[in-house]
Amino acid sequence: MIRYVLLVILLLSISSPVFANPGNFEQAKVTLKQIYQGHERTFYCDCAISWVGRSGGRVDHQSCGFEVYAPRGTPSEATLARAARSEVEHIIPISWVGKQLKCWQNGGRKNCQQQDPLFNLIEADLFNLTYAVGQINGLRADLPFGMVGQEFSGQFGRCDIRIDTKQRKVQPKADIRGDIARVAFYMADRYNLKLSRQDQQMFLAWHSQDPVSEKERQIHQRTAMQTGRNNPFVTGEKSWQLGFATSGIGLTAAGWDNRNDTQVAKVESSSKVTGPIHANRNSKIYHRPDCPNYQSMAPANRVIFQTISEAEQQGYRVAANCPAI
Repeated sequence: MIRYVLLVILLLSISSPVFANPGNFEQAKVTLKQIYQGHERTFYCDCAISWVGRSGGRVDHQSCGFEVYAPRGTPSEATLARAARSEVEHIIPISWVGKQLKCWQNGGRKNCQQQDPLFNLIEADLFNLTYAVGQINGLRADLPFGMVGQEFSGQFGRCDIRIDTKQRKVQPKADIRGDIARVAFYMADRYNLKLSRQDQQMFLAWHSQDPVSEKERQIHQRTAMQTGRNNPFVTGEKSWQLGFATSGIGLTAAGWDNRNDTQVAKVESSSKVTGPIHANRNSKIYHRPDCPNYQSMAPANRVIFQTISEAEQQGYRVAANCPAI
């Protein structure tokens, strides 16, 4: 695990991300496709995906034994069409975070997308995105994870996921439960998402029972290269415990104080910057993309931040030869 953490840190220090952090969900869909090149499978059912267009795909049901769920008999054409395509899924429902923001209370998801840049960044967080069969994505909606009765076994053929819409629970297959737990810890820590004690206990058990797999490492490494940061619960830099004190770094780095739902003044400077911040770990000086010495520092000394606020919170100061913004 230590070697893996060092490898990710080294890769981040010597490489600039191929893509900037997506600013909204539509941009994230396009970027996610690049991350999953060579891993074209759905998350819950492990169905093969054939890419179609910029961000979509078709699902091969035979590759995973998926069967369309039709509790009332013959499925409708709309149901069949949705089951045939892949969709980008938020592992931790975006509504769980969105409901904490004022924009959601004043008009839901659409209003947040139109009015709140912070929400758009959270909705586009690549660590929380994956691919699902469209029907699974639709039925799952924002239902929480948990254990579901045996009567739902075989609900989707050989796809081992159970969705109980009446009891509002979704039970994923055992070999991705740890993946889900580590995403839940990341989202809770980064965005001050409140997890109930029961959910924390369940996710801790899942994390223990399903350690990080090689595929999870590969997807995480690609995502880290895109974003310039890690999921510290995958790399082992952080370890969740009951009552874990969340950092809210994603809210602070974006220039927001989520507890008061007010915008912080620091957002004015970071909003004008496009691209990651390069900082020198020795001099504690940072350079924006518009600074003359942005690419001049030795790769071994380079630390990458996504915003000015993140760099300044870690004690870095702007280079004297950077233009005023």
